[in-house]
Amino acid sequence: MAHKAELLTAMQIARSELEAIVAGFAGDLEQDAGDGWRRQDVLAHIALWERMAARKIAGTPLPDGEDIAAQQPWDLDGFNDTMIKRWRGRTAEQVLAEFAAAHASLVAAVEGADDAACAPGGRVWTAIDEDGAGHYTNHFPVTDVLAAQR
Repeated sequence: MAHKAELLTAMQIARSELEAIVAGFAGDLEQDAGDGWRRQDVLAHIALWERMAARKIAGTPLPDGEDIAAQQPWDLDGFNDTMIKRWRGRTAEQVLAEFAAAHASLVAAVEGADDAACAPGGRVWTAIDEDGAGHYTNHFPVTDVLAAQR
């Protein structure tokens, strides 16, 4: 199997597990998720970082936050804090819509990428490991599908 197909399959496995967890919330996204974040905030955060991965892979600008992402020097904590504050006032429906759209954008970016860059350790694979499927495990109990390839 080609590297790109393997990476897309790994992404789909992790995403399916994540979506099953989200479905288990039964729409209750206001519940505390720890560290002052609600479940909704965590989903917005995951969506943001999938957008960042698409940005790294395909140069796709962020629909919200490009002004913060482009700031120099880069401040990861400041970026995350600012973006969570921006998304705090959005409805659960808006967050879930962005959660789906961000993932679709990331899948499209990977589909358009060079196969060699999707190999373990490659530029695309690394973006997915850091900001996509590999990032899910920082927030939810999903299988780390890329762990064996690290």
